Amino acid sequence: MLSHTPHRPVLFIDGQEIHSFVQANLNEQVNKSQNLSFTLSDPSLEDMSLSNKKVELYLNKGDGVPIFRGYIRDIKPSDDDIRLRAQDASAFLSGDLTPIVMDEKDNYDGYTLVQFLKEYIDTQINVNETILSTDTLHEMNRPVYMTGERGNRNPYKKIQKQISKQLDDESSVDRADVNSIFKYFLDVIHLGDVSGLTIRKTRSLEGAADFVFTRNDGIVSLSYNERAPPTYAVATTTNEGQKEQIVLKYGNAPSGTRGLDVSGDVQGESRGELREKMISHLILAQEEIMEISLEVSRGYHIGLGNIIRIEVPDSNISGQYRITGKKIQISKSRIKCILKCNNEPVTIPDYL
Repeated sequence: MLSHTPHRPVLFIDGQEIHSFVQANLNEQVNKSQNLSFTLSDPSLEDMSLSNKKVELYLNKGDGVPIFRGYIRDIKPSDDDIRLRAQDASAFLSGDLTPIVMDEKDNYDGYTLVQFLKEYIDTQINVNETILSTDTLHEMNRPVYMTGERGNRNPYKKIQKQISKQLDDESSVDRADVNSIFKYFLDVIHLGDVSGLTIRKTRSLEGAADFVFTRNDGIVSLSYNERAPPTYAVATTTNEGQKEQIVLKYGNAPSGTRGLDVSGDVQGESRGELREKMISHLILAQEEIMEISLEVSRGYHIGLGNIIRIEVPDSNISGQYRITGKKIQISKSRIKCILKCNNEPVTIPDYL
């Protein structure tokens, strides 16, 4: 459906406006680099040596902040046009552009993950210019440490893994209340002149919504998928002397028995320690069973982790949700924006 909001998208490469811009697809997802695929109608632009050039896309000429800023990674020219793919500046953490080796001599023992990120980005990436600002990085409430990390590492994958399994659930009381359990995720903030890396913590769904969408205001189409919640979680103790598999059951099973494997997310040397950590992951999984795909006609700049309220007659859907993904199709004549709400895409091995 056509957007009713007037717009004039503008694309820049290395600060130069590209008038042959045809269309673009922007994809954002929690704990993944933002990706922009776009097409130019002038294949001769291949002669500009476009690899790793900075790309900025604005929804309207005159906007102070781009909806995307990144660097060109793939180029596919043809006789009629040229197709390109860019990733935001966090791609420089992938290791193929700036590899990292950690051994007994050179390592980051004692560093928090945020301290590691700041030093690595400032010394290995921002060498001649600020590609990825660290001014937006702040320490986590529950820090993750780099002690013991060794080998050839893809920094971004390592960081993604560590952050995605870390929860902010301070007490045993918090661990029994879904509104007191929070996840962390990586995000890139596009500022006026530069983009910055940050680690966000999810917000409570009980707080004020950033956007409200109704059938008469903002909703173009809506679909959803509801999964049966897991009724138990499985993990293994890390005691080297005698490893033991632990099964934690919580709640009833009106939709049938279903398990959740959290072995990669929690560690504990004893049964009690492991159970204490498992409960938060299980409670979150029991709450995050509604996956919503929402096409909207406004709110294109909404960020991951923002809270929206959907007001529709169906009480099964009406309520507040977190944004976990966004896809935008952009051309000179239209914008189509689809928001993914409430739950990150499920990976099959997580479920038993």
